[in-house]
Amino acid sequence: MEYYKQLFDDPDSIPERWISQEFEECTFRKLDLSRMAFSGSNLVNCRFEACNLGGIELKNTKLYDVSFINCKLAHVDFGSCNAFGFHVDFQECMLDYTVFLNRKLKKSHFIDCSLKEAYFLKCDLTGTAFKHCNLELTRFEDNNLTQVDFASSYNLEINPDSNKLKKARFSLESLPGLLTKHDLIVSK
Repeated sequence: MEYYKQLFDDPDSIPERWISQEFEECTFRKLDLSRMAFSGSNLVNCRFEACNLGGIELKNTKLYDVSFINCKLAHVDFGSCNAFGFHVDFQECMLDYTVFLNRKLKKSHFIDCSLKEAYFLKCDLTGTAFKHCNLELTRFEDNNLTQVDFASSYNLEINPDSNKLKKARFSLESLPGLLTKHDLIVSK
């Protein structure tokens, strides 16, 4: 089924799963979609606002220019999405325990988000902005972090030997997080 420019905000009209559906320029507002199956669906230019999307299933789902605002996305595996055209932005979202595996996240935005214990592996994050994000225990391994802006984020630990960091931006306070692997003590 195809949905175009539709607003989904009535919890009583939501099916148990949306498998192999087409959504274009749709808005999902104030819904509990936790554990919803979106497998094989295409979401193009869509917005999720104040939704609970914890544990949603995204196997082979296309996310092209999808924005998440004030959403809960704990335990979501974005690595299982369709990689073609993948582009997402997050604002004021809870992304704890999420996985980004082999994703191109060029120029994506993570603004005022919690990314506790998230995992970024083999991603291209060139030009991505992490603005005011909590990156506590978030792991970055084998990523391209060229020109990534971490300057206002906190609880950051990155191993410079396992990530490309050319022209990445950091605050003075986050520099100790780049030295963790060396077991150094940095004081003011």
